[in-house]
Amino acid sequence: MSESKAKTPSEQRETVDGSELFSLLGKAHTMAILREILLGDSSSVRFGELQEALDISPNTLSRRLDELVEVGFLERTQYDEIPPRVEYEATELLGALEPTFRELEQWMATHGAEQLGCPE
Repeated sequence: MSESKAKTPSEQRETVDGSELFSLLGKAHTMAILREILLGDSSSVRFGELQEALDISPNTLSRRLDELVEVGFLERTQYDEIPPRVEYEATELLGALEPTFRELEQWMATHGAEQLGCPE
């Protein structure tokens, strides 16, 4: 079994400007994907697992994952197997945001997702 990894964040680009970052974070499903990867049970997650857990169309999920790899939040590993297997894991850059996501989780628990009209 062989694998190929996407470029590391430093190989991709030097910086992401603030407006670009907030634009990406504001796109549909981006925060849910990041939450699932950061706070999930495993250090890496497969495409199909994300799709099933989040009920996102394959095209939308693929676009979001590509964007997150491009900005350096995720590392993509593709295994040369049949059927094909692709896994995603958080980079150090995204890992640095884990406390923020944990704080958001705590805030939602304190203030109640249902009060805010958010599904759990």
